[in-house]
Amino acid sequence: IQLIYIGVLNYERNLMKLCQAVEKANSEGMSFKLSLVGKGTEQADLESFASQTNGRIQVLPPVQHSQVPDVLAQAHIGVLPFPDEEKFRVSSPIKLFEYMAAGLPILATRIVCHTDVIGNGGFAFWAEQSDEASLLSALHLIAENPDRLSEMGYQSALASRDWTWSESARKLREALENGLKKLTNGSSQ
Repeated sequence: IQLIYIGVLNYERNLMKLCQAVEKANSEGMSFKLSLVGKGTEQADLESFASQTNGRIQVLPPVQHSQVPDVLAQAHIGVLPFPDEEKFRVSSPIKLFEYMAAGLPILATRIVCHTDVIGNGGFAFWAEQSDEASLLSALHLIAENPDRLSEMGYQSALASRDWTWSESARKLREALENGLKKLTNGSSQ
């Protein structure tokens, strides 16, 4: 099962714990490959770790934004192993929306920036925390349900439609109109 992460390869993204969980899963008889696409402060350490995995983990250079769909098309699951820290609570990562639009199921940590978007959507494998054990548990769920990946990807792509710019503008307009109605109705009493 091909996992993919596209983005900044910085220490705070929790990518090494994901790599360790992938290797642990493979040592337990599962069959995962992980591609990390990007550059960043943890890149050298990730490359060193990957060099010992016989190709199961690859660190690849960044790609142009126009190439992201082609890279994602080669994967089965998009991964977001971020820890629960304030900087990740501010907004949802663009890569989450890219994974969804590409029709990928998501492996994500259960943190606000992910749950706000995915909610109860049936297209995510949740790691309850960002530690290796939680990520490994999520990998177990994936390995136990490979036949669900296609349907989950379809649900992910459908859910992405709720997050387009035009849909966001429609929701904002609706909220503003409702707020104005309440304000207007409240002032006439």
